[in-house]
Amino acid sequence: MRLAAYCRVSTSKEEQLDSLAHQKEFFQSYARLHGDELVGIYADEGTSGTRLQRREQFQALMRDAEQDRFDVVVVKDISRFARNTVDFLQSVRRLKELGVNTRFLTANMDSLGESEFVLTVFGALAQEESANLSKRVKFGKKLNAQKGRVPQRIYGYDRVDNFTLRINPEEGHVVRLVYEWYLAQGLGCRSIAQQLNHQGYATKLGCAWTPSAVHRILTNPIYCGHHINHKYEVENYLTGKQKKLPAQEQLHHPRPQWSIVTEEQFQQAQQQRKQRQRGQGGTRYSGRHLFSGLMVCQECGRSFCRKSYTYAKTRVYWKCSGNEEGQCDNRTKIEEAQLLEEIAAYVSAHIVHPNQIAQELEQRLRQTQPGAWTAQEERQRLERKAARYAELYAKDAMTLEDYLQKRGDIMKRMEALQPLGEMPDDHDLAQRVAQAMVWQGWNRADMAKLVERITVNGAGGVKVLLRHLPV
Repeated sequence: MRLAAYCRVSTSKEEQLDSLAHQKEFFQSYARLHGDELVGIYADEGTSGTRLQRREQFQALMRDAEQDRFDVVVVKDISRFARNTVDFLQSVRRLKELGVNTRFLTANMDSLGESEFVLTVFGALAQEESANLSKRVKFGKKLNAQKGRVPQRIYGYDRVDNFTLRINPEEGHVVRLVYEWYLAQGLGCRSIAQQLNHQGYATKLGCAWTPSAVHRILTNPIYCGHHINHKYEVENYLTGKQKKLPAQEQLHHPRPQWSIVTEEQFQQAQQQRKQRQRGQGGTRYSGRHLFSGLMVCQECGRSFCRKSYTYAKTRVYWKCSGNEEGQCDNRTKIEEAQLLEEIAAYVSAHIVHPNQIAQELEQRLRQTQPGAWTAQEERQRLERKAARYAELYAKDAMTLEDYLQKRGDIMKRMEALQPLGEMPDDHDLAQRVAQAMVWQGWNRADMAKLVERITVNGAGGVKVLLRHLPV
């Protein structure tokens, strides 16, 4: 008789793997004792018995059964075969259709000799055992979470014991770099990962940095001294599906001694992350250069990349990344300084009321002309006040004498504002807004608020699509 054995352990711990080796020995002895030919042992290591689709060796056993490679499948216990009653019965039925007997040694049963009712009862008992085990595991995990159990591995720290971490000096330095580059330099997760890899830093497991690894550092509150446990729990023990718990059900453990960055830095990172997501409308954020991700090739659809060369002085230009890789014929090069001048000129020519533009622009102009802005605001306030007095007089709510006196006071105060600086007219203001944009240290996030997309064709044509601006 051709025999195939199936065995499984539920975890990958060393002692369980030892148990797996013992099971293999058991089946080899069983085959010799009964004079059968053991054609193969199918062993799933470290896999739950409730999900057949995750058990590669079990799937291989079913495929080999279809190829008529054995006559009997030997399993030590029903719980080793499946803990889901439906999966258990479907698998046994399928093997019976193929003429393969399934033998469960502990219960002294086989699929050809027992009724399906008996098999169903034993399968249901195995599923109930799995449900109880899941409850015990969940209870144990929650108990440890309440005590503040720490992860096995987390970048930036060394694990002292199950509930204690110690800051790793070298890794802590990298965590601070990540926050500095994200907040001070405006780099995105992809750029930060590239920078870390370029400088020779590796992850906890010695691997290259990825954007998702950087994102985890920027979003985990443990780095500012807040250890959060019990974030997820298993919703269905049969499928293993997890659900995220609401914040009020999660367990918070203050650990100020574990702080690598300040609370303020962490909160700033969360605010910036939300702003970048809103500002980009779901597209990838890149914060390294002004036009990163904004300039695209009309011929191949690829982004333009930033290059520089030095001859007497350094010049910066942008070209199609597809052409750079030899995959596009668009050889157009756009000088960054020239493009900035063109955008500034366009803003100057087309914005009629630039004082209504985004608050960021207004703030930069306030920095360049603080006195003028203060005078302008006071002048506008006085004008509103004069209009209100005129309205009161028109409604007979104020005498002519009072109205003239208050109006005279307002005019004197407005004349006193003149030495503080004249507010430029709309055209001059537009030019200053443009200059602020070009010369006052705009970053990529600022540019993205003004420019939606820049397309460049192979003939050198450049089309700049601006976002909606007040005109």
